[in-house]
Amino acid sequence: MKTYVVGVDLGGTKVEACLMDTERKVLTRERMPVNASRGLEEVIKNIRAIVHRAAAGKHYAAVGMGTPGTYVPEEDRLYGSPHTTVYETPGFIQRLKDMLKVPLLVENDANCLALAEFFASCEGKYRYVLAVIMGTGFGTGLIIDNKLYRGARGGAGEIGHTSIDFNGRLCECGRPGCVEAYLSGPSLSRRFQEMSGRKLEVPEIYRLYLSKDPQAAALFEESFKILGNVFANIVNAFDLEAIIMGGGVSNIPAWYEKENVQRYLKKSLFGIPRKEIPLIKAKLGDSAGVMGAAYLALRELGVLDF
Repeated sequence: MKTYVVGVDLGGTKVEACLMDTERKVLTRERMPVNASRGLEEVIKNIRAIVHRAAAGKHYAAVGMGTPGTYVPEEDRLYGSPHTTVYETPGFIQRLKDMLKVPLLVENDANCLALAEFFASCEGKYRYVLAVIMGTGFGTGLIIDNKLYRGARGGAGEIGHTSIDFNGRLCECGRPGCVEAYLSGPSLSRRFQEMSGRKLEVPEIYRLYLSKDPQAAALFEESFKILGNVFANIVNAFDLEAIIMGGGVSNIPAWYEKENVQRYLKKSLFGIPRKEIPLIKAKLGDSAGVMGAAYLALRELGVLDF
């Protein structure tokens, strides 16, 4: 009899699930609004519904779930989810475990993306990798020596909430100067509005950048510098080999052009001679989070080791 697992990607606005077999083949994929603004009961109801739909009548042996923030099992609580504070309700994860009646493995959504993209893009090629989600926030996950690096309590990789300016922009987390306050999609839009008086989404700002709009050019040039220096700091700290970029904001081609982010990254590297650190566009698109979540369940079954 075949063995299956379910992966769940719990976001701020939607919840997604997939059914996967032990060969890492995705058999079904479902998505629906999570309606977190309606409260925890609505969220739990929608997670139950999406798992049921994705399973498509098949028995699943485990469920992996990616979430905003970090799950601390000792307290049965998620921390660090400023956009979706309802998920931080104590006991939320235990209620899901009781409902599902199979092992439930919970991980930060950026770590799930890091896992999925590592297996898709870097397995066998690079062993020390940073994965970044540039979207509503700025999430990161680290692969160190082919293993997901979680730190002492699972909170490693919160690079989006490291400060680049102690007197800088106020982040939604309440601290000044966070990387996320400069490089997330909403932050890029706010910065452009402050510079130009125009309220636009990132794709529209990028079109202006391509047409040589001076304020759009100034925004992106400053952002290239910030991102290049942030990447250099992490490479210097962990001696990384490659950086994977995912999330909606990462779809902008200019990030990958050598004279932009890469120029500032190279300038700020320190210490040993290094080859060029490749900036790799994520391959899996919006599938990465849910696939990485399913990999958590496969690890629980002994199919994967990371």
